[in-house]
Amino acid sequence: MNKIETEVIIVGAGYAGIAAATKLFESNKNFILLEARDRIGGRVNTQKAENSGETIDVGAQWIGPTQYLIWEWVKKYQVETFDCYDEGINIYHYKGKIKTYKGTIPKMNPIALLDLGIAMERLKKMSKKINLNAPWSIANAEKWDGITMDSWIRNNMLTKAARSAMHIGLETVFACQASEISLLHFLFYCHSGDDLDALLGVTNGAQQTLFMKGSQNLLSIVAKPFQDKIIFSQVVNSISQNGEKVIVKTDNLEVHAKKVIIALAPALCQKIKFSPTLPQRKSQLFQRMPMGAAMKCFVIYERPFWRNKGYSGQIVSDKPPLHVSFDCSKPDGRGILLFFVEGKNARDFIERPLEERKEKVLSTLQLYFGNEALKHLDYIDKCWTEEEYSGGCYAGNFTPGSWIQFGEILRSPIGNIHWAGTETAIKWCGYMDGAIASGYRAAEEVLKS
Repeated sequence: MNKIETEVIIVGAGYAGIAAATKLFESNKNFILLEARDRIGGRVNTQKAENSGETIDVGAQWIGPTQYLIWEWVKKYQVETFDCYDEGINIYHYKGKIKTYKGTIPKMNPIALLDLGIAMERLKKMSKKINLNAPWSIANAEKWDGITMDSWIRNNMLTKAARSAMHIGLETVFACQASEISLLHFLFYCHSGDDLDALLGVTNGAQQTLFMKGSQNLLSIVAKPFQDKIIFSQVVNSISQNGEKVIVKTDNLEVHAKKVIIALAPALCQKIKFSPTLPQRKSQLFQRMPMGAAMKCFVIYERPFWRNKGYSGQIVSDKPPLHVSFDCSKPDGRGILLFFVEGKNARDFIERPLEERKEKVLSTLQLYFGNEALKHLDYIDKCWTEEEYSGGCYAGNFTPGSWIQFGEILRSPIGNIHWAGTETAIKWCGYMDGAIASGYRAAEEVLKS
């Protein structure tokens, strides 16, 4: 087994790990970055379509206008971006009826629309009360953490149409069912990402801007100055602390350092053997932050033909498994439509054969846009629950009761071990921008200590 001495070890070369490495590199600290995969990016993964040659992000892809840290990178390295198409009419499919609408909220009967609007305003006002640094500290924290979002929707929304729209929106943001998260986690996440409108929106929202060459390309550019410090295909098996020394072991490496930054989703940390064992509250936290289940289904066309018909490419449907779609076509390029499949639907859909999944997506698009939807160049889908070193997407979600019991230890260093990852972010938790913030914070903790 090869032995290496350094000052700091970073585990995970996603946006959080690369951000931490950037800070250490700028401070002239010696570090080694260990990555289990054969690439950087983590839950960011840019691929090239086989037939069309189009670049697509099968992982995280969008950035919003108030995600300032990632925009600093974009401007510093002059990376080319474009805005997600958000013109024309949207499609709303509910109980077998297809309607069109404009804006964020689907067209429904006036009572249901009022019901949805009141619920969203209530949730927005409640989310502003959340202390982002300590969600567990507010007056209603215990009550709100003990209620699932499914229970809140059932008890506070009167119409089936409004409830359906809320469930679809929630699945799109969290990649899980409303019964899997608490009201407190929902409110924290909304406030962390500005508000519910921003999380759901395209223009001025979290889905506003994409990268011409993909989000993994930006990360590669940022990491270029210290790429010799990244060691790939290194699955961390154990981390031991002995006084002022930390030892990290993989199958063929033993790295000695003063500090370690773990830039992984909390659920993945359960696979690492810690010595001495972590405090029981930290271990219990890992068990209570399961990953969401997200699947992306891309269809690539010669051109975005739906635009000529006046459509935006955005679809909201109550018919599983394909609930939400976006037009991700580059300016003056080929047509790219993206369907999301999340939560239970993603877990079910990925178990179907590839050809069956492809047929389902194409037939759904045919229903909305006609036979031209069948004339595609490429079909590509990706389910993140199959990724061994991610376990799911978009992020680890707090289960009911977990913020109250375990939130305080989420970011707290344990000896010489520091914690990064988008789940630990205060602003834009669950997003690339949040991952950068978490990496910066963990690196600053190390530098100060």
